Amino acid sequence: MSSTTDFGFSIDLTVRNEWKNVDLLRTSVQNCFIAVFADLDGCHTIAMVTGELLENALKYGDWNRDTRTMFRLRVEGGTSKIVVSVQNPLSDADPGAENLVKTIEWIRSFPKAEQAYRARMLQIAQDDSNQTSPSQLGLVRIAFEGNCKLNAAVDNGTVTVTATLDLAA
Repeated sequence: MSSTTDFGFSIDLTVRNEWKNVDLLRTSVQNCFIAVFADLDGCHTIAMVTGELLENALKYGDWNRDTRTMFRLRVEGGTSKIVVSVQNPLSDADPGAENLVKTIEWIRSFPKAEQAYRARMLQIAQDDSNQTSPSQLGLVRIAFEGNCKLNAAVDNGTVTVTATLDLAA
């Protein structure tokens, strides 16, 4: 995604934790980027990253308390990089944050995200336990297909997952 001038952009929304909002936001982000950039594949990539992070927030967030009904989406950047982050509430007793950090560390342990993606696909294919556990493929997909660097931060009952796409690379 290139442009003749250097500029910045920002989308910062607090959103209700409803599944319908994942597709609404994914499509909105994609349409915003299509209006700005000529690279349609890049626009689809950012929309995919946004959608995957939103899905994770809904799947793994703590939505059991009345005061925890919102999550936050931020998409910001310019001509050299794009950062997509999603913040959601997390229960103090939930091991999800630890699993999230371990998954990101595991992805980073590979020289290339493609290798982590292939390794995870192989693990899924070889799992003959027939368990209904989630595939945990979303973060690996973001790293590989989105060519993103992933980070996670846990603070005061919230978790923020950030995917950074370096456009200059």
